[in-house]
Amino acid sequence: MSPVFRVAVIEVTRLIALAAGAASAFLLTAFSISLLNMPYSLVYGPLPFEEWQILTFAVAVAVAPAVFVAYVPSFAASAFDIRFSTRRLSQREKELVAKVEAVLEDCAKRSGIKLPKIVWRVQDIGEINAMAYAHNRVCFTKGILHKYGDSQAGIERLAGVAAHEIGHLRNWDTRINMLLHYLTLPVNFGIGLANTTINRIPIIGMLFTLVTVVFRLPCDIAHFLNGSTSQFQEYQADRFAGKLMNGVGISEFLEDISHMSELPGDKFSDWLMRTHPPTELRHDELTREAR
Repeated sequence: MSPVFRVAVIEVTRLIALAAGAASAFLLTAFSISLLNMPYSLVYGPLPFEEWQILTFAVAVAVAPAVFVAYVPSFAASAFDIRFSTRRLSQREKELVAKVEAVLEDCAKRSGIKLPKIVWRVQDIGEINAMAYAHNRVCFTKGILHKYGDSQAGIERLAGVAAHEIGHLRNWDTRINMLLHYLTLPVNFGIGLANTTINRIPIIGMLFTLVTVVFRLPCDIAHFLNGSTSQFQEYQADRFAGKLMNGVGISEFLEDISHMSELPGDKFSDWLMRTHPPTELRHDELTREAR
């Protein structure tokens, strides 16, 4: 499939997903304001605002968390550090990652690609993996650092893996995930508020429970749409890594993990829920790009 077509699909899907997430956040924020206004109106009467002012306030509150992290991404990055249970590097890990950075910088100079400023993190699990998140985080698992260790071949593989994760950062995959996550906060608040108040009322609560389900639906669709292009995003991150590294490290890593990428079952649902393309197809893609 053409990379241009992939990028077009990813970008259009992102726009729809962000619009759907924002719509759900607005609906449940407006719903929350209505719920909070009920006791106020019983005591003090209607709010002294025009309807358009209330709707404008609802829009502002709905998108405020996403807008905030868009301008202050370091806040979200620190929050995701806690969420993913990642930590800063130890001294030994710093020395190893410094060698990985040296390989990346050397490849960047030769390929003419400017690298973003990366904040490195480690996740204390034995799984052989790495991930990117927020706007500048690249995280190695303890398992992958122990597997490859401090050898030239191992450093090249780690650099190839890091290049792939940097590709996710460069392609805004992680930023879109971050924005959708923070658009979900007003949605979860609205549902939580409804579930602790009006949804507890017999009979009437059933109706409002249905309302919250309907209002949440665009948010669920947004996350589904964003996830539906995950395989395309992986191909594009591989493509970036191939250009940066000229095939060094990433191809060897894919060979190493080829036995781990088998499907857990042969059901249609297993295939549908797969977030990464088959390793063999990723290897083919890198081979074509290198020619």
